[in-house]
Amino acid sequence: MKKCNMCGKDFDFWDTQEDFSLERNVGYGSIHDGSKVSLNLCCDCFDKTLDMILPMCKINPITEVE
Repeated sequence: MKKCNMCGKDFDFWDTQEDFSLERNVGYGSIHDGSKVSLNLCCDCFDKTLDMILPMCKINPITEVE
């Protein structure tokens, strides 16, 4: 069972369905060179994270889907 890295909550049905997860091996150009990032966010923490990041974005990463 996946857990949210931010709040520690076990993923429920909606968290599993939406799957706000990121798994990447970090290459050169980062202070985390050679590390592996496994980030799992529940729906609530995804919203909180996006609300925090959006004001820092020069280009809005959100596109409305019709």
